[in-house]
Amino acid sequence: MIIHLPHDLATSVRAEVMSGHFASEDEMVAAAVRDYLQRRIDQPRQVTVAPDPADKSPKRKPLWKRAAELRKSIPEEEWAKLPVDGAEQLDHYIYGSAKRPTS
Repeated sequence: MIIHLPHDLATSVRAEVMSGHFASEDEMVAAAVRDYLQRRIDQPRQVTVAPDPADKSPKRKPLWKRAAELRKSIPEEEWAKLPVDGAEQLDHYIYGSAKRPTS
């Protein structure tokens, strides 16, 4: 197996071997993997519980209700400033391209 480590990690592994803490780079990487696997075993598994489909109590308001509340917070005169052909001429209003002919 060939493992490619980022430069900073490879340098750290070599330094540990050169300092005499490990006999080889392979030994140090094996020790690090063993340590990682042991920590995974020691950690309690987190169980996620799926929400009960019968539970109809909303934790958050549905998107359409939040959108309706936001819409109400905008004054009518601001809505009147929006172009009536916004959907048809979307590229014009967003990107500044020429308006397309309407049929």
